[in-house]
Amino acid sequence: MIGLILAAAGAGSRFGGDIPKQFSSMSGKPLYLHALEPFVEFLDEAVMVVSEAWKDRVEEQIQLLPYRGKLLLQTGGPERQDSVYRGLSRLSDSIQIVLVHDAARPFVSQGLIARVVEQTRQGGACVPALPPRDTVKEVDFLKVLRTLDRRRLRLAQTPQGFEINLLRRALEQAQKEDFYGTDEASLVERLGAPVYVVAGEPENIKVTWKEDL
Repeated sequence: MIGLILAAAGAGSRFGGDIPKQFSSMSGKPLYLHALEPFVEFLDEAVMVVSEAWKDRVEEQIQLLPYRGKLLLQTGGPERQDSVYRGLSRLSDSIQIVLVHDAARPFVSQGLIARVVEQTRQGGACVPALPPRDTVKEVDFLKVLRTLDRRRLRLAQTPQGFEINLLRRALEQAQKEDFYGTDEASLVERLGAPVYVVAGEPENIKVTWKEDL
């Protein structure tokens, strides 16, 4: 069985305005619903992690959705990692694979989701990623230290997929060591477990600025 954690608790300060980006309207509905709906046919359960300030409003927005029975709401923690851990705790014991997706990635395709699920079944952990198009420099303030071999580099996206107990161990270990990673895969990597890559999609952008919409 497959579960989803939709990370929707962030403030989205770079987006600007009074409304966090994931709750902004696009084509007549909130961004987070665009991010959620491609997953529905894959899922047995989904946990949406939102801020306390937005929980009641989201509850109203999802009441009449035909897949409402699959959705749980959970308030987030201080950081994304804390929010994902809280979401994970709400999934039932029957869930075997968990996907973690950014609510601010509204253009995810079902083809990408299917690739992540399949590779997660085979390898235990999976990240969709794209090769960088530009030359990548490692810098220290304004000084270039070296040029990185972009053939070995990838830009990670979501959804990221994990065998649920593997992600739980990774989150608990990071919590114990007070370590915060930039994504869930980085926590699994710290355990020494392999993380596999499937082809991401250029359209699967993370909305950061108003111009992205």
